[in-house]
Amino acid sequence: MRGRSAVFAILLIAAVLSAGCIEGGNFVYSRGKTLSPGDSLSYAFSGPANLTVKVSSNVPVEVKIVGDGGVLKDFGETRRVDTVVQLPKGKWKVIIKNPGNGRAVLDIEIKGR
Repeated sequence: MRGRSAVFAILLIAAVLSAGCIEGGNFVYSRGKTLSPGDSLSYAFSGPANLTVKVSSNVPVEVKIVGDGGVLKDFGETRRVDTVVQLPKGKWKVIIKNPGNGRAVLDIEIKGR
């Protein structure tokens, strides 16, 4: 029985890693994530924290950090974001939106510390 549990755990980890997306707590990692025209992604974080935001895309996407009080940081339409943002205390979301007509292929790494 113990061997089966270990095999199951290994298969589960392999499935998550092969899908190219890990999300949990204050960490998001996704490679090759596709975003159709007009669609958006939202990732929640808690502050205070230093939030490392790395997003790269084959087409311009909108990237913003928003909270209850409004927009904390708006990166505009861009193909690449690589920065650290200080999040004040509270609940925050990193929102990535595809405003264009083509499918966006994204590599995303967001870490809160």
